[in-house]
Amino acid sequence: MFNKILFIMKTKLLKFSLAVFCMISTISLFAEGNNAPEGATNTFAKYYGQVIGSSRGAADALLYIDLEHSDGKIPEALVHLGYTVTVATDWYDFTNKLNTGNFGLAVGFNQNYQWEAWKPGLLTAFANYIANGGALVFNDWRMDNDFAMFFNAEYTGVYNQTPMHLDPSIEYNVSNPMPLTNPGWNVFSTGVNATGDAETLATFPNGNGAIIRSNNGKAIIIGYLTDTPLAQDRQQLFENLFTAVAPPPIPPTPVPLSNWALYVGIALMLTFVVIRFRRIF
Repeated sequence: MFNKILFIMKTKLLKFSLAVFCMISTISLFAEGNNAPEGATNTFAKYYGQVIGSSRGAADALLYIDLEHSDGKIPEALVHLGYTVTVATDWYDFTNKLNTGNFGLAVGFNQNYQWEAWKPGLLTAFANYIANGGALVFNDWRMDNDFAMFFNAEYTGVYNQTPMHLDPSIEYNVSNPMPLTNPGWNVFSTGVNATGDAETLATFPNGNGAIIRSNNGKAIIIGYLTDTPLAQDRQQLFENLFTAVAPPPIPPTPVPLSNWALYVGIALMLTFVVIRFRRIF
């Protein structure tokens, strides 16, 4: 009996020690500051301040990503869907453009930096944009639930899981499950669960959500960083996600004529030729 009690006490102590260790590790991780190593090259910086047009464009999208190690293919995905893409230079610029512009889709990914003085203004801009029916796609390596609440979601505090198991609605032409690889982040994926009427479009192995959609299908929060899916699948995966929150602005493809319509057209042309022939002779 004594040995059993001792075993139970040791087990509880081990679990408590593990929980404390995980908590200290998480605190240390976020106390380090940024998510990428100091001096990391930002491959997305080349897009800052640009307006990237689509030859088929019929709608505007606003985009900002604070840092990518490698190309996440977001501009390419938006342009291919028919958007004209305005790229903000920082979160202040993103907030100002969101408040004053007329964007059908807003895409913002916080992957490296801390939330600083721009946070309150961005929260207000999100609230107004969503209230006015805007479509929004977002992530946050900091797992700040002040932002997650706009998506009827809640961060679990669990991070760096892989792969993602995708819902059939977003798996078109991509690998499923989708493995995530870490190109150099401290945190490369974040568990986020649906609350209220939100729906889960992807899950991690522990059951945490990886992609959550809410606000009548107009908002998505993703629990991974843009350069972590398979390189060959990144553009298509984001096209699937953007289509899931906002119908793409590509003009509809003309409906081809049926065979019967073609036959009728040929018959009319032949009739016209016969009539003309008879008039001449």
